[in-house]
Amino acid sequence: MRYLRNLLFFLCLLVFTSIACLVLAPLWVLGLAWTPGGYIGKWWANILLFSAGVKVRTFGMENIHPDKKYIFISNHQSHFDILVLLAKLPPSYRFLAKRELFQIPIFGWALYFAGHIPVDRAKKGDFHKILDQTGKVLKRGISVHFFAEATRSPDGKIYPFKPGAILLAQETHIPIIPAGILGTRDILPKDAWLPRPTQAVLSVGKPFMVSDDSSRLLEILESSRKTVAALSGQELGESHPKKTLQKSA
Repeated sequence: MRYLRNLLFFLCLLVFTSIACLVLAPLWVLGLAWTPGGYIGKWWANILLFSAGVKVRTFGMENIHPDKKYIFISNHQSHFDILVLLAKLPPSYRFLAKRELFQIPIFGWALYFAGHIPVDRAKKGDFHKILDQTGKVLKRGISVHFFAEATRSPDGKIYPFKPGAILLAQETHIPIIPAGILGTRDILPKDAWLPRPTQAVLSVGKPFMVSDDSSRLLEILESSRKTVAALSGQELGESHPKKTLQKSA
C-alpha cells in the first residue's frame, strides 16, 4: 500500500507540477503571473499533500487578515513545510528558498514563474539583493515568508535565527507573523526521498511590529525564536551543529 501511495505522489508531482509550469510560464512572460500564481500554488500543494496521505491541522488562522500583507517567519524541518504553507496560507504569499530548488527542472521553473524568491546561501553579498527582491514583492501587496533559520533543522531543534526578516520588517514597517510547523520532519526527514503519510500541524501566532532600534536586534531575534519554538513545540538549540563541528575541526 505504501508503495502505491508513493507512486501516486510522484505521479502527481510530475503531472501537476508540469501543468502548473505550462500555465504559469506564458503568464510570467506577460507579467500576469502574480495573482494566479498564488492560487495555482495552493491547488498544487493541496493535491500533493492529498496524494502523499498528509492531513494538515491549522490553528490561529484568524490572526491573518486576508487584506493585509505580512512578513511570515517559521521553523524549517522538511521540504514538506513548503507544501503545508502554500496549501494553508493566503494565496497572496511567496517564500524564500535556496537557489538549488529553482534549478530542478519543471519544479524549480514553476517556483520561479510563480514569483517565489531564490536565495544563494553561498553568496553573503546577496543579502541586500534579497531585501530588495522581497521589498518589491511586498510592494505588490503580497506577503513574504522566511524560514528564519535559513536551513532545515538537522535534529529537530530550532537554532538561532538569521536577521533578514527582522531587518526587512524594520525597513518596511510591515508586521511579522510567527508560525510553527509540526510533523513534517516525520513525513519527510532530511535526506529522505519517500514521504510517509501522517499529520502535520500549522500554528499561526499573532502579528507584531518590530522596533526600529537596531541595538535590540539580537533581543528581537531571540524573542521571535522562542515564540516560533512555542508554536512548533521544538526545543531550542544553542548553536548549529554543523558550525560547531567546523569550528572544532
